[in-house]
Amino acid sequence: MASWGEILMPWVAGYISGASNLIIGHPFDTVKVRIQTAEVGVFKGPFDCAVKLIKEEGIFGLYKGVTPPLLFKGSINSVMFGMYSSTCKFINGSETPSLASSFGAGVIAGWAALPLVVPVDQVKACLQVQYKYSNTTEVKGPIDCARQLANRFGIFGGIYRYWFLTSLEMTMMGFFFSSYELSRRHLISTVDRLRGLNTNATTSMNSERKLAPISSFIAGGVAGSSFWITALPIEIVKYRMMTQPFDAPKWKTAIECARHILRSEGITAFWRGFGTAMARTWPASGATFLTYEAAMKVFRRTAMRDDT
Repeated sequence: MASWGEILMPWVAGYISGASNLIIGHPFDTVKVRIQTAEVGVFKGPFDCAVKLIKEEGIFGLYKGVTPPLLFKGSINSVMFGMYSSTCKFINGSETPSLASSFGAGVIAGWAALPLVVPVDQVKACLQVQYKYSNTTEVKGPIDCARQLANRFGIFGGIYRYWFLTSLEMTMMGFFFSSYELSRRHLISTVDRLRGLNTNATTSMNSERKLAPISSFIAGGVAGSSFWITALPIEIVKYRMMTQPFDAPKWKTAIECARHILRSEGITAFWRGFGTAMARTWPASGATFLTYEAAMKVFRRTAMRDDT
């Protein structure tokens, strides 16, 4: 039976990895959300959006809305990685699952983080589309935003209003974790073949130890790409709904919003911000898994020293 230390290690490592993801990824996320929610023609592309943002609001404008994820991103990652590890152990009896088990564990991990993800995304999105030199500034900060939503619509009608859309998006964490497992294993077996080694348990473990930093980073980029390819259309609709004016919403339902996007902007509009998402996900997701596995190695070595 696993000790409490072994159970808690993935949760703590997940928390640490969340910080690295946020520091690298938030500026890209701000640009992505503005592109996704802006009217057609406002920005020529992600670079144009970033240049205008920095020119009008300064370099720190890229970190608008960073406070909510700064407070909760570590906790979100902690829940996802901790639940993923625990679910894999429950299904397979080890942390090395089959791809089907990895997908299922990833879905459960994504759903487990919903109580934190939904309010953070809602508040962050509202703040990210507040333009400094426009008349759209309705909230003064994350606390004011959350207060306005709760006062006007209640906790569940305001802050948690779009939990179902977010749950659909977080279901795609199954692709995130399973594609990481798949790509990392392929990288390890490829290195084994190049070295002329047999791909058995011993050589794979040796290869994994030597390849871990680069394999974790590359596989993390693949994982992030897999997530965004499947989740981006859902996120487009979610952020359009989340960033509507509080008092005069354009759409009452997500289906109504999706139909409007399809009719007025075409099918490609569901992948607006795709380039920015890809530019963000490789360094951010790569750093997430690299940091997570590095932290897990430190914890395991510490635990081994304590046992001897």
